[in-house]
Order: sequence, then structure tokens, then C-alpha cells
Amino acid sequence: MDISIYQASIPSLCLMLRNLSQILHKAATFAEKERMSPESLLERRLAPDMFPLSRQVEIIVSGARGCAARLAGRIDPNDESPEFAVFNRGAEQSFGERLTSFAALQTLIQEALGYLETLSREEIDDAPERPVSVAKPGEVRVFDNPRSFVLQCVLPNLYFHVTVVYALLRSAGVALGKQDFEGAPAYQVMNRRSQ
Repeated sequence: MDISIYQASIPSLCLMLRNLSQILHKAATFAEKERMSPESLLERRLAPDMFPLSRQVEIIVSGARGCAARLAGRIDPNDESPEFAVFNRGAEQSFGERLTSFAALQTLIQEALGYLETLSREEIDDAPERPVSVAKPGEVRVFDNPRSFVLQCVLPNLYFHVTVVYALLRSAGVALGKQDFEGAPAYQVMNRRSQ
């Protein structure tokens, strides 16, 4: 059975954005309950040389939008727009002002979901098979085809950055579990009968 580029990308992007939204909702509730400054959670980092939580969310959102736009052929291959950057920013100066509220991050996520919902399966799956380029100042990353772009770049980076957000919040005491990361299960639980 073959899986289409649309099936391999858009449903996973949407699922992880929705799960991220729920994770951030739990974090905002936690901050309020614990009388913590939301900024103290949004500024958390795993290591000094890593981006803080708020930037991780921005990277996830722009990566999802940029992936979808490139797969659908809606963006020029040399476009360096930050809102369509695909997991390759690498420097603080490539961002605008830091978002300092959960509400602002939620708006960013909802806008990205709205954008992804404008894409049809046909728009992506009927796009010509071509290399996918991701430009940033000073370099262009070229993937041989959409499949390698999605499977070897987009999905690993998506899961990495969502995991970082999850780990930052979990280590701060937010009551998160694996189900928050995975979202609604894609399976049914069947009881096994004794033979």
C-alpha cells in the first residue's frame, strides 16, 4: 500500500498543532493555578544554546505552514519569509519580537491550522514531482522530492520541537502525559478473550 504525500504530511501536521494547542492550554492553566508568571514557562530552555519554549512553538508553526506551502507549490522556492521557514531558522535575529503570552501562541497555532485547512488533498498529491527547496539567508536546502522532504526533514523536526515543548513543560511540573503528546488514539482497544 502506498501512502500519498498529503496523507504523510497534512494530517500529522494538523494533529501535532492541535495537540500542541492542548499542551499549551494545560500550561496556561497550570501557571494560573500555581500563580506563576506565564513568561517564566515561555522562557524555559533545555540548554542555554537552545531556543526558549515560545520560539519552539514559532518554529513548529512556521515549519508546518512552510511545509504545506511548498508541497502545494504555493510559495516561491527562494522565499525566505519567516512565517514559512521550515525548521531552519538557526539564529535569534531571524525572529521578530518574542511572543510572551499563551494567548499569542494559541493565535499563531490557530492561524496555521486555518491555513492548512485551505489545502486540498488534490492540490498536494497532484502537484508535479519536483525537488523541494527551502531557502534561508546564505543557503538553500534542496530535497530530491517531496517524499524525502516530508519523511526525512519535516516529520522528524516537527516531532523534535513538539517534544522539546512537552519536556520543558513537564519538567516545570505541568501535568502532562504521553496522551497529551499523541492526542486521540488512532486505534481501538479490543478485549482479548481467554482461549
